[in-house]
Amino acid sequence: MKSNELYNIIIQEGEIFTGLSEDEFLDKMVELSQCYYETGYPSPDIISHTTYNGEDVHESHRDNDSNDSKED
Repeated sequence: MKSNELYNIIIQEGEIFTGLSEDEFLDKMVELSQCYYETGYPSPDIISHTTYNGEDVHESHRDNDSNDSKED
């Protein structure tokens, strides 16, 4: 079953991708990882994302060590 959640990608330098479907989110993350491999930017340390379903937003930051995340 396909997720109805939407995703935002935030890069510390201010670049933001908003309202992405799960497939678009995964494609953009692959693109960002390829860009990092080729150029060294953006570092995974400065990328975060939010997940929402239109009612609430869940934020995910790489530097959080908490296991309170409700991500799958």
